Amino acid sequence: MRKITGIIIFATLTINLIGQSINVSDKLTLINLTDKTYIHTCQNNNGLVFINGEKALIVSTPDSDTETQNLIDWVTHDQKAKIIGYVIDRWHPDAMEGLDVVLENEIETYSYRLTQQIAKDKGLPVPKNGFDTKLVIQVGNDSVICHYLGESHTKDGIVVWIPHEKILFGGNGIRNYNGWIGNIADANLNDWSKTAEIVKKHYGSAKFVVPGHGKHGGAELIDYTIDLYRNVNIATEKNGFLKTPVFKENEDFIVQAEQNSSDNEYRILTNAKVIVEDSTKYVKIESPLIKYQPDNKRIDSETGRVNVYDKTLEGGKIRTDVKYKKLILIKIDDSVGLRVILQGIE
Repeated sequence: MRKITGIIIFATLTINLIGQSINVSDKLTLINLTDKTYIHTCQNNNGLVFINGEKALIVSTPDSDTETQNLIDWVTHDQKAKIIGYVIDRWHPDAMEGLDVVLENEIETYSYRLTQQIAKDKGLPVPKNGFDTKLVIQVGNDSVICHYLGESHTKDGIVVWIPHEKILFGGNGIRNYNGWIGNIADANLNDWSKTAEIVKKHYGSAKFVVPGHGKHGGAELIDYTIDLYRNVNIATEKNGFLKTPVFKENEDFIVQAEQNSSDNEYRILTNAKVIVEDSTKYVKIESPLIKYQPDNKRIDSETGRVNVYDKTLEGGKIRTDVKYKKLILIKIDDSVGLRVILQGIE
């Protein structure tokens, strides 16, 4: 009778561990999704850790070298597992900022070939192993599938599927429910919904879907993403540039506005048009009210219209033309470029 009671107690403790959070550091948290799989989260950036016996695979790096090393140490020291591979799911810093640390640890790295090429072109660390369209990685006696299914948040973003667990890591191609539209500076809004439909066709049976940012959910997050981008208007012709800017700062921002006043760290621009550019694109914003923060090279705006022009196309054609409910634009450096983050689009 005592043996049976002990077994029941042990089973209860094992079940209770699922869903719990583990604080690896002040910034890095793990959520125990299943008995083999964890979500790693750092500054709202998500990734996966899959541990099968003594083998482990990690997807996406935290947005920090320090936290990437902390994650590696947790897997190898605390879990006593050998990391047999590290998957980079897209070229943006929130997915590969810690890649140089991964390479220093001599861990095998994998990415879609276009991710390798973009990283090389931008002078960033480059994943060692590239694949075309689909890659299957064995982790112990289970397999993990890395799959490129089309453009969305970036040209190169992939999804990662763990069949035995029915877990899909959607990266930034799949959005968290009621979350921000996301950074559209490198997005293909025209294809995003179509790509999500292809993801659903392949992996719509997922029990858990983990987006690149925000709370995980089920397969309904794929449907949410499909609907979110389904009716986005994509323009095809180039509009006129600003002719007489109110001010121009270090080639970063060109602005026209009916009024231009200061409020501590911000410039308040009324009925404004702003153009910002980097090496491959320029962005035009029109809004009744824009707040510009020169020190951080940041724009905040409530309601307006944004165009993203692709300078690599002949004539600099518009890739995106949408109305938004909230916008944040940050100009970083040439390797990262522009972040154009939207909430609510029409």
